[in-house]
Amino acid sequence: MIIKTRKLAVFISAAILTLSFSVSASAENAVKVYVNDVPANSEAKVINGTVYVPLKTIGQSMGANVNWNPQEQIVSINSKQLNIPGVINKISPSVVGIVGKTKGDDGLGFSNRDSIAFGTGIIYKANGYIITNAHVVSNLENIIVVLSNGKAYEGRLKAIDEFSDLALVKIDKGGLIPAELGEASDIYVGEQVVAIGTPLSISLRNSATSGIVSGLNRPLESSYGLIQSDAAINAGNSGGPLVNMQGKVIGINSVKFQGIGIEGLSFSIPIDTVKYVVGHFEKYGKVKRPYLGAKFQESLAAKYGLPTEEGLTITEIEKDSPAEEAGLHADDILLSINGKKLSTFVTYNEETKKYLPGDTVEFKVLRNSNELTAKVTFSETK
Repeated sequence: MIIKTRKLAVFISAAILTLSFSVSASAENAVKVYVNDVPANSEAKVINGTVYVPLKTIGQSMGANVNWNPQEQIVSINSKQLNIPGVINKISPSVVGIVGKTKGDDGLGFSNRDSIAFGTGIIYKANGYIITNAHVVSNLENIIVVLSNGKAYEGRLKAIDEFSDLALVKIDKGGLIPAELGEASDIYVGEQVVAIGTPLSISLRNSATSGIVSGLNRPLESSYGLIQSDAAINAGNSGGPLVNMQGKVIGINSVKFQGIGIEGLSFSIPIDTVKYVVGHFEKYGKVKRPYLGAKFQESLAAKYGLPTEEGLTITEIEKDSPAEEAGLHADDILLSINGKKLSTFVTYNEETKKYLPGDTVEFKVLRNSNELTAKVTFSETK
């Protein structure tokens, strides 16, 4: 038997956490439950011709919390999903504007003839730590952080990582409201999202736009995979949050494609990369990346974004590098690291996020049509 539901509409007449449906006595005991056409992890059973489905199962599948109070005989169902005004209301106190005078005229954010640049950040900790893009603050002579209530504070750059385009700024202010960070598992194509930032001017801080997640793991002009969405972002939105309908930050807005005939192509750094980088900031003061000492070339198919299982061709080995010590050669084709197949620069960078300098991994390479394995002990990227 298959049960499908599209709404969380439950009427309870007794103190039991089940939904009941009349079925014929010949119904099979193995019951499959689908919620919005997605299989639910259900313990549904047929007992004496009636199907019993735990409310908790449906609640979890629909993004709701279900609680049972046996003393008062009350079942409470609370949706985790917010509407757009609810999301904006939840995240806005955690979004800040960033403004400063640029060192030159080559900043990546919006700037005017007075060499003033604007950007956005999110409050990471209540004691004044703020996450933003590296390109927002890397070219500023001074950093001024403007809270959602309009109060401004001088900011200090605590850590920066150009490779991931992320930075950590500190202001001397406590009692702030940190944003709730989501998980990589919270992100899926088609979900509605809200972007908040400071487009064009600090007077437009906490401007909100909405859209959907259009794609995941996009390699566009980035060292790591990006979230693609059609939520409008403009110059100054960089460093601001991309938020799901639970009010959780799932990405940091970073890049927008612009040009004639191009619309709705915005890109954000996914939250797992943000947590990886900020975690290293807190522990080491920088990102400690494993260093190989080899240069790669993607296959033609990978270069143009076509599906491929071709590996990365090693074009150059640096002298006295971990790659040389492991016996790797130019023209070797790197197929995998510890069994994880690789075909692009982004997949290599994503995989090496798992490791630290000093870790030893197994490379599988193709050399003259023969598959070989090599043990590589990473050193630290300089």
